[in-house]
Amino acid sequence: MNTERKIIFFDVDGTIYEGGRGTPESTRKALERLKENGHIPILCTGRPKASMFPEVLDLNFPGMICGAGTYMEYEGRILRNLLLPNEVLMQEVPRLEKAGCCVVLEGPEYLSCRADQEAFRLFSIVDRLRREYPERLKELDPATDKACKLTVSISDMAAFERLVPELCRAFELARYERMPYVEMMPKGVSKADGIRILLEELEIPLCNTYAFGDGPNDLEMLQYVQYGTAVGNAEESVLRSAKYRTEPIWEDGVSRALERYGLI
Repeated sequence: MNTERKIIFFDVDGTIYEGGRGTPESTRKALERLKENGHIPILCTGRPKASMFPEVLDLNFPGMICGAGTYMEYEGRILRNLLLPNEVLMQEVPRLEKAGCCVVLEGPEYLSCRADQEAFRLFSIVDRLRREYPERLKELDPATDKACKLTVSISDMAAFERLVPELCRAFELARYERMPYVEMMPKGVSKADGIRILLEELEIPLCNTYAFGDGPNDLEMLQYVQYGTAVGNAEESVLRSAKYRTEPIWEDGVSRALERYGLI
């Protein structure tokens, strides 16, 4: 077991990257310094691999946990690739749509949604796929789609709440405070679950683990690792529950925290 190397998990959106602005230069430099110092930075995102864009992949992480723990790879080796049963999708997608939700199925190869303007308006990633990577977007078909998770926009909160008890039997729900969206992962799967598997694979002790995040799907991750750090622009629930916090993304929060931890 290596007791010297540290492993650091980074959420993407709102933590090291913002759509339309990119990644702070201080974060880029910090990631390179981590690797130079022998530590291991890992992407740990709710995005499935199909919606990982070049500007994020070009940060050259040696490994990634995508789809909030459903997909994992390290140095080119796939360690996990979980998909939701189509029987579950066929049962739950119509119920969500009947309740007025706009549903996007997310997988390692493609995303799927109804080919209408609502999905493109509500989900910026879906709209970018439509414009730049149409081969990664298809018409929604719960019977055949290969999906690891769902992201849902809620238009009728009362109708959605009535579905929650049933949904919780099959899914983990990560609900956003600032927007009427929810991410739905397979029951028992989270970023923390993916981290646990990777630590076993690399034989790194839990005491050598760090993580940065800002959203509801980061809660388990930030609680699980030894040094779970919320960036200053995180949602209130994340700021309240994280063990540590740092400055916001565009105030060099990640690099400042890594310096304080003595990692760079």
